[in-house]
Amino acid sequence: MKRLMMLGVVLSLGGSMMTGCSRAHVESMTAMNEGVGYAQAGRTVEAIEKLQAAAALEPTNHQVFFQMAIVHMMDHHYEAARDDLNHAIAVDPNNAAYQEKLGTVLIELSDWAAAKTAFEKAIQLDPNNFKSYYKLGRVHEQLAQNEDGNENLQAALRRYTEAVQKGPRFLEAYSALGRLYADLGYLEQAVQTLQAATQVALEGTDEAATVHELLGSVYQQQNKPEDAIREFRAALAIDPGMGGALFSLGWAFAQQGNRDEATRLLKKFVDSAGTQEHQDYVRAARNKLSELAETN
Repeated sequence: MKRLMMLGVVLSLGGSMMTGCSRAHVESMTAMNEGVGYAQAGRTVEAIEKLQAAAALEPTNHQVFFQMAIVHMMDHHYEAARDDLNHAIAVDPNNAAYQEKLGTVLIELSDWAAAKTAFEKAIQLDPNNFKSYYKLGRVHEQLAQNEDGNENLQAALRRYTEAVQKGPRFLEAYSALGRLYADLGYLEQAVQTLQAATQVALEGTDEAATVHELLGSVYQQQNKPEDAIREFRAALAIDPGMGGALFSLGWAFAQQGNRDEATRLLKKFVDSAGTQEHQDYVRAARNKLSELAETN
């Protein structure tokens, strides 16, 4: 899981007392900040204890419940995080960040309908909340498996597009949009989206490697092996152990008729493939190696 941002409120006790804040509020905020510090140090049990103490001091301190939700998410306690966020929202119902985080937790709980409602509320409260557009697209993709598939997939395309528009440097949205375009057979749109993503991605990052691999896969679907090879090589230059790119690069050389490079790369993929690699790809690589050996 990616590191979750903590609120990290810094409280000046003297200033707060001068502005008339109650002692309970000051003590609650102090305890909350101590809890945040424990969480940032990875001491989540102590963090929850401090945050619970802060909540007891001031039950209307919605920030405390938000922070408890973050810590519970760190520990994968999603039902507790959901309850914390519902409490925070009951106190502060117009906070888009709380709604977005609730939707994120509900995704983890596979409560797709409720997640959809939370993200839509977050967008209503903050039309520039690009992460909610992106995550709502993910929800629509999941709902497409259970409800009207075409309607939800088209909705996912719209939401991913809005995420890119609202967050023009948010690479996950580009990747999701390009992948979905490709899955639906809109290959030119997929290429355009992923090419734009390569301009946004920070050079040498894992995210850039993922974009290059996706773009290479689309070029393969377009039967453009040279373009595919260029993108897979770019991905592997960043992450030499990227199994999907290694397999696809070997396959692209096989498409080109370059038996030696295809054999070398596919053997390397099979030898390095661990349990995380899809066994279907391992079998496909072995079958292709057998086929290449027969033509030797």
